[in-house]
Amino acid sequence: MLMSYWAPSPSNSRPHDGIGLLLRHPLHKHVQKIDPWKGRLLKLDLFFHQTKISIISVYIPPYHSIHYKERDFIFAQLNLWLDKTRTNNYHVVILGDFNADEISHSHLPQHHLKILRSFSSRYFMNHQSHISSLAGPSPTFYHQNGSSRLDYIWSSPGFPAPGLFSHVESCPKLNDNQFTDHRVLFTAFDFSSCFATLAKARLKQKSEQHTIFLYKNLKEDIWETFSNEVNSRLELYLTTHHPSISSLSALPLDKLWHAVKRSILGGAIDSLPFQHVSNTHHHKYPPELTKLIAINKFLDRLLFKLTSSRPSRPAQISQLVNSLPTQLILLESLLTDYTIPSYSTTPLPTFVKFLRSQKALVSAYLSTQFNQHRVDSIEYYTALRDEHFSTSPGSFISSALSVDHHSIIFDRVLVVIDSKPTLLTDLSDIKQAAIKHFQSVVAPPLVQYSSTDSFPPTMAKSIYSSFGY
Repeated sequence: MLMSYWAPSPSNSRPHDGIGLLLRHPLHKHVQKIDPWKGRLLKLDLFFHQTKISIISVYIPPYHSIHYKERDFIFAQLNLWLDKTRTNNYHVVILGDFNADEISHSHLPQHHLKILRSFSSRYFMNHQSHISSLAGPSPTFYHQNGSSRLDYIWSSPGFPAPGLFSHVESCPKLNDNQFTDHRVLFTAFDFSSCFATLAKARLKQKSEQHTIFLYKNLKEDIWETFSNEVNSRLELYLTTHHPSISSLSALPLDKLWHAVKRSILGGAIDSLPFQHVSNTHHHKYPPELTKLIAINKFLDRLLFKLTSSRPSRPAQISQLVNSLPTQLILLESLLTDYTIPSYSTTPLPTFVKFLRSQKALVSAYLSTQFNQHRVDSIEYYTALRDEHFSTSPGSFISSALSVDHHSIIFDRVLVVIDSKPTLLTDLSDIKQAAIKHFQSVVAPPLVQYSSTDSFPPTMAKSIYSSFGY
């Protein structure tokens, strides 16, 4: 499903001029604001949980005297938007036809390239496509005298969706007509980290769920169906996107991994049983920390009722004020060397000042307790991992892979050997790769082993049982 956004040109002489953007599901669900500008710029603001992204589509007219003023106006508006995004902590993607090439247009005045160089001065990443490591960026426009790179995709520093790879392709025909004389520049961004964390309000309002695949304890015929589906999808990807390449191993690692991941996901959707699970995740904290959080929320609510310009019911305020002594007694039991100060509910400004002082105290203490809880959790799970390494290898491997289960995928493992991507399917090769991974990546346990031969007998028998072989 695609959602289109369009900024038409205000000129009556060329009513079909303009600029547009297409967003695929589910990206378009996060669009909060649309800013068109004179058919030359279009900005979409997308809101994720604690992350804001602006996608800006650009068209810059060719460098010609009749376009000088318009180009300057576009540059000024674009800079205004970029300054605002930096002030408001937005991440940015800028893409479009800039009608500028630092190589083929080097004979033109430097003023012609100021827009491109302004992105470099802001440390934006230029997502380029290269035919080979020795060649320059792939051109996107061909003409009688040669070729130029006029189309660009830039992303701001620290962009939360990493760019996996870029490539240039010929534009397919629309209704048997070639609707552009440019080639198309693609950059694949991984938005999984943005989608993985959703705001609590969104979860409550829309009751959204995610899908998990029930791949454990499957029958052999289902595994066979899944494996065949993945293989056919990989073959289709190679035939469709890279017809000149005869083997997947000839692809760069980033494109190969992208193809494998898409094929596995598509194969799982078609052939594996699944279950919808709520996205709501409830954090579990120690009882003392939970009580402090409740007190902090109570003081927030009372201060809001007393200071908000919105009308509040007197009964609600009275109920909260009457509950204050109980909350302060609980706070006294949680904080060492804390005694309840004397206070009065009148006059109101003095009472509010007292509440704010208690709120600041609770917030500061809560912050230190959160940090301590985080440190304690890391120490606990590190010790538990070391214990599992000796006593429960299945639990050890499962916990080590819990952050990214798709690093080892069923009966295939994608690794880099001597700087070349290699897809392992042989059982012995996968075992050796797993051993090498844990020896080089996972921190050593408290009990050291020089080789697999020195593992305890129970561990030697079951060390690979978690892989399901």
